[in-house]
Amino acid sequence: MEEGKKEKKEKKDKEESKLFYLRASSVEDLCRYACKFDFTSDTLLLAGGRLIALGERVGETQIAYYSAVKESGSVIMYEPASEGSKERAAFTARTDLPNKQYISVMRADLGRFSTASTIDPKGVQLVNVHDPTDLVGAVIRNASHDERLAHLYAFGSGGDVTLAAFDVISALSNDRLAFFYVRAGRSKLGNFARYDYRSNVLDYVNTMEGHAYMYAKIINLAEPFPFLAKASK
Repeated sequence: MEEGKKEKKEKKDKEESKLFYLRASSVEDLCRYACKFDFTSDTLLLAGGRLIALGERVGETQIAYYSAVKESGSVIMYEPASEGSKERAAFTARTDLPNKQYISVMRADLGRFSTASTIDPKGVQLVNVHDPTDLVGAVIRNASHDERLAHLYAFGSGGDVTLAAFDVISALSNDRLAFFYVRAGRSKLGNFARYDYRSNVLDYVNTMEGHAYMYAKIINLAEPFPFLAKASK
């Protein structure tokens, strides 16, 4: 009997999700992450003064991208950057303004979830890409199969900006999630990576304009992924 209880407890402990909190550069980055730019979006969470976008799962650990906020509410009005204005995001009680992107926010208590201090590097297979254009092009093509807008992460690493994405080529993600990364070599990127598939040229912009290009959202992080930082030492 005791042995059966022990097995059940071990199974429960093994299946328990842990949250690893990774800080985004801004609330706008989280909104850009959630927004699908077709007037639909994924839901963000608000817990303990943190606005949270749930990201990839590495083994038993769920990555929670977050930014600290003082405000509260169930809806954020998100305005992407345009030629005449900067990107903006703010909680709102109104959802009837035209041509705005509205993102639902679920206020919740996540206190019952354990907090992970790091991400086990054994759960991630690192793939070092040689050229940013190769990575962005592959991410965009992969996302286009599902008719979704691609995204990459950008963060400082060793004095340069690193671009990264998970699971770009599914065949390389088996028991471990594949993490593709490349040094972009610039101090600051835009809100989007813009890829000209006709000439295989990559640049960075703050707005999505022009149907001759393909785009990927860039989600700026205030800190690198811990498994990559350890692997670089």
